[in-house]
Amino acid sequence: MTIEDLKSVYDIECASFPHTSWNMESFLRELTANQFAYYFVIEKEGNIVGYCGMWLVIDQSQITTIAVSGKEQGQGYGRQLMQHAKAYASNSADILSLEVSIDNEKAIKLYEKEGFLYGGIRKDYYGPGKDAHVMWMKLNE
Repeated sequence: MTIEDLKSVYDIECASFPHTSWNMESFLRELTANQFAYYFVIEKEGNIVGYCGMWLVIDQSQITTIAVSGKEQGQGYGRQLMQHAKAYASNSADILSLEVSIDNEKAIKLYEKEGFLYGGIRKDYYGPGKDAHVMWMKLNE
């Protein structure tokens, strides 16, 4: 992901997470000031259809955000992004984790298929009464 990608990424972010979306400044800060952040986009016919962000710190990695444009969901882009993130993280990390809203069934199914396990609940992670599952996986096994 580059700074030039931010408008497209932000549009997908807002459509995907209307109540909890990151603001443009958060993405910009991740790209320019966070030495632990790595962000990727996936394109179809030259247009960004999805993105994934992660942090890599020593031997731990965490998916910070991932989304695919609504009209492109179900086409395998989320899986491709997840597999790229896993491969990228496996170069230096032993563990990959993420949080996902407990009612986001499509995402949970994808993460389960990709080998993520349940690690617990983060109460009110997305706001009052909006809990998240913590999911994780061991890499390089």
